[in-house]
Parts: sequence; structure tokens; C-alpha cells
Amino acid sequence: MEWSAKQCQTDQPFGSWADDLANAFVQLEPRKIIEHPFQGSISRTDAAPIQISRVTATKHRVLRLRSHIARSSDDLCFINLQLEGVGRYTQRGHEQICGPGDLAVADTTEPFEIANGRDFQLFCFAVPRHLLPSNFSERPRLTLSATEGGRALSRTLAGYAELCLSLQAPSEMAALSGAHIVDLIFHATGVLAEGVSERTNAPVLLSMMLDHIDRNSDDPSISAATLARKFHCSQRYVHKLFSETGRSVGEHVTGKRILVCTRNLLDNHKNKTIAEIAFAAGFRDISHFNRLFKRANGATPREFRRTMSSSSG
Repeated sequence: MEWSAKQCQTDQPFGSWADDLANAFVQLEPRKIIEHPFQGSISRTDAAPIQISRVTATKHRVLRLRSHIARSSDDLCFINLQLEGVGRYTQRGHEQICGPGDLAVADTTEPFEIANGRDFQLFCFAVPRHLLPSNFSERPRLTLSATEGGRALSRTLAGYAELCLSLQAPSEMAALSGAHIVDLIFHATGVLAEGVSERTNAPVLLSMMLDHIDRNSDDPSISAATLARKFHCSQRYVHKLFSETGRSVGEHVTGKRILVCTRNLLDNHKNKTIAEIAFAAGFRDISHFNRLFKRANGATPREFRRTMSSSSG
């Protein structure tokens, strides 16, 4: 089965996506991350005892609310294999960061949030909870990309998913593949690392760090040192990863902050002063902010705001 949706009107930012999610999975509420046109598609097949889906969409969040659960009889876990982008899963106060090649778990019997801050693609395995270990979804650590064995497991799961989705109709082959997928997921913790380390695939780790910067650029303390502590690696390794981008950690953070300030100045953000906008974005020195802003936009923040205000009037 297949579903696709895109933004129809400004007051309908997700089109039919909420209904599509409910039909393909369980009831979920999509929400914006930033203003941008939405587009998404789902392909699903039955591979008893599970269902397998491929989800491709632009950046957004989905929430499983208590009101959804109260109206539901579903007893499933979603085991998501990230293919592109970085997913952030929050449930029971625990956060999972899922980069390409990693697994994440969401228990549909309790509220959760899944946020993809970039356009993404993933495989979703909808598995009945009774087929998984009793504590499987409590505080999952499913960074398959952290070890060679984990990366091999990720490729195997993706291969089974591709096979099942390519079959024209549910078959004995699909059911056999579904059973193998459940067995592999059940025993996955035996090949998984406890956390992210320098063994993690470098592009995956860099993507996770960039996603962290995007979500936390207003934190004045964010630096190579704080990234190293969060992702369990050395500062030297952080600098090595960022050297591949052509920009330092500081330059990435500054670029994100300037972008936020530029957008808020364009919007005349709630009539806030320039200093208030700068401090809210994470800057602590207004003179330094003015210099950086002029370097990026060719005008000081005051000149920029005045020009934008006169052109819109």
C-alpha cells in the first residue's frame, strides 16, 4: 500500500499526512519544525508477524499523544532504521539520536515525539510488543553505526526490508523475512555499542553533531569541548570531523546564530530590540555580533532592519 501527501494550502501545511500516518501506522500528530513546504510518502507491506514501511519526507515532527493512545488498541513498537537524515526520539524522558544506519525504538502504548530536523528516509518495522524482550523499549541504545557488527546488522535489516517491499504481494518469502527481522532485532543488543564513540561511522557522527548545533545554537556554551563530551570522543576528533566541512565548530555555530537573527530581524520579531534578538540567539557580546552580522549581510543589524522596514512599507 502507498500514501503520499504534500502541502495543499498555507492553513493545511501537511495536507493529508495526519490521515496517511494513521492509516499506515497509528494515530500521530505532525507538527512543523520550520516554515517550509511539506512533502512525504509511505510504502507499506505485510511481512507477518510485522509490517514494513519506507517513509520519505521533508523535515517535521510527529507526536504520539495520550489522547491518541486512549482511543487505540494497538500494542506495537516501531523499530525505525534511519536511512537518511538524523532522527531525535523522546519517550519517558529518554532521548535517542538516530543517524543513518542506526535503529530507534518508539513504544506506541506511551507518548513519544520523533523529530527529523532534516529531510529524511527510514524503514519502519511495526513489531507487536510481545515479540520483543520485556524491557526492550525502556532506555534503548541502538547505535548500530558504532560497531562493524552493528553496521553489518543494519545492512542485513535494510536488505530484508527492500526484499519485502519489492514483492508484488504478501507471500511466504515476505513472512519468512519478517520472522528473520524479528529474530535479528530481538538479539540486536548483543552487537550494539553502549554509546557513540570515535568508532562510530564518521559521516554519521558529524551529521549528529550538526543536528545538535542546529537545535542548540542558542546555548552560549556550545563548543568543540561540549560536543566532545556529549558524543564521547576527543576534541581533536571533533576538529578533525569539522575540517571535512571546510568550517570550524565555531563557524557553524555562528552561521546558525546569524541565520536565526537575520530571520527574526526580517520578521521584526515581536518588536524586540536588536540586543534582545542577539542574546536570544546565543551571542553574549553585542559589538562582536554587530561585526559578524555585517560581515555576513553587508550591513549592520540596525541598517538591515531599517532597510527591510522601509522596503516592506
